[in-house]
Amino acid sequence: MFKAIPLAAAVLALAGCTVGTGPNGGALSADMQAKVSYQAAYEAAMAQAQRCLLGQGGYRLDGKLEQGTALVRVLAPMSDNEMTRVEIKSSGPDSAAVHINMWGRSIWNRDALRAMKEAVTFGVPSCVSYMPGDPRPAEEVWTLPRPR
Repeated sequence: MFKAIPLAAAVLALAGCTVGTGPNGGALSADMQAKVSYQAAYEAAMAQAQRCLLGQGGYRLDGKLEQGTALVRVLAPMSDNEMTRVEIKSSGPDSAAVHINMWGRSIWNRDALRAMKEAVTFGVPSCVSYMPGDPRPAEEVWTLPRPR
């Protein structure tokens, strides 16, 4: 019984290494140029992460705002593995370069990536992307079916 405890601890430790994006190595990533200040982009990213990306189970929100740059991270429980990373750099008085990494699974998926981009762009956090995608979806949802 006592021999199984170190083995279980080792398995859990190794499993923890496979969770998260790693620095700039997310399964999903996007770059954008936002027409807002880097401070506004930071506040929007923090609000979005707080509302939609912490989930349940002890995920932590970490934010850092410095002169001209900002960083928002969602960290896994009991580790510093990044589930989400948003890097923001000022590129003018009302312009910011934004790089977003998401883990690519669960609540940190492609929909979350789009929702984060929209939150930074429009300043309104929402867990669902309401803007039409680009390019158009393969399924024609806007056309009526032809009568038989």
